[in-house]
Amino acid sequence: MFDLSNKVIVLVGGNGILGSNIFETFIKKESRVAVIDGYFDRVDKIINLNKSSTKNNLKIRTNITKENEVQNSLKKILKKWKKVDVLVNFTHYKGNSNSLRPKADFFSSLENYPFHEWKKTLDVNLNGLFLTTQIFGRQMIKQKYGVIINISSTYGIISPRKDIYGDSGINSPVGYAATKAAIINFTRYVSTHWAKYGIRANVLSPGGIENINQSKDFKKLYKKNTPLNRMASEKDFNGALVFLASDESSYMTGSNLIIDGGWTAW
Repeated sequence: MFDLSNKVIVLVGGNGILGSNIFETFIKKESRVAVIDGYFDRVDKIINLNKSSTKNNLKIRTNITKENEVQNSLKKILKKWKKVDVLVNFTHYKGNSNSLRPKADFFSSLENYPFHEWKKTLDVNLNGLFLTTQIFGRQMIKQKYGVIINISSTYGIISPRKDIYGDSGINSPVGYAATKAAIINFTRYVSTHWAKYGIRANVLSPGGIENINQSKDFKKLYKKNTPLNRMASEKDFNGALVFLASDESSYMTGSNLIIDGGWTAW
C-alpha cells in the first residue's frame, strides 16, 4: 500500500515548510520529485542529507504567474521523466517571499487593506494556481491519468478568529481567506470536469503550524481553541499527502481533507 516508487511528483512551492517536508517523504519513497519555486534552501538541505537520491529530484526556478515560465517548467520535467503523475500546489503569497514579517502591509486590517496586496494575493494564489493546474493538467489529459492536490486552509472554510492575534503584527488577512476558500471550489470544478480523463483532484486543508514567528500569546490562544490542544507540527500532514497522491485514494475526488486538530469542529 501507498507505493509511490517511480511516480513523477511536481511540488509547486515545494521549498516551503509543508512542501519541503513532503519532498523528503516522497524522495524516501523513491518517487521522482520536481520542485518548482523561487528558493531552494530547505530542499537543498534535504538533498544534501539524501545524496543517493540526487538523480530523483529536479529544481526549477519559476514564477508561476508567468504562463511561459510554467510551460517551460513542464518541458524540463517531461524531458527528464516523460510524464507527470502527481501535481501538488502549495504556493501561496504571504507578503514576503521566504518568511513572515510582522506588521507588513500584507497583514493590514480589512478597512485599511492595500489594494496592491489584495491583487498580489489573488495573482499568486489563484492565477498561479490556475496556470499550473491548466498547463500540467493538459499533460495529464494526454496521459489519461493524473492526481492534483491543492492546498487550502481552515481559513478557507471558516473566518479567522481575530482575537487570537492580539498586537503580534501577524494575522490572517482578507486576501488569504478569500483565495483559500476559492481554492476549494476551484478543485471541485477540476474534479468534475476532468474525471472523464482519469484525473482526480482533491484539497488538503491544514490547521495552523507552530513556528518561531508566532508569539507565546498567539500559540496559547490557538491551542485553547483547538480540541487536541496543540498546533500542528510540520510533519503532521505527510501521511495525508502520501494517501492523496497514492492509489489508495483512487475513489476520492472533489473532496476536502481537513486536518486541523479539531479547529473547525467546534
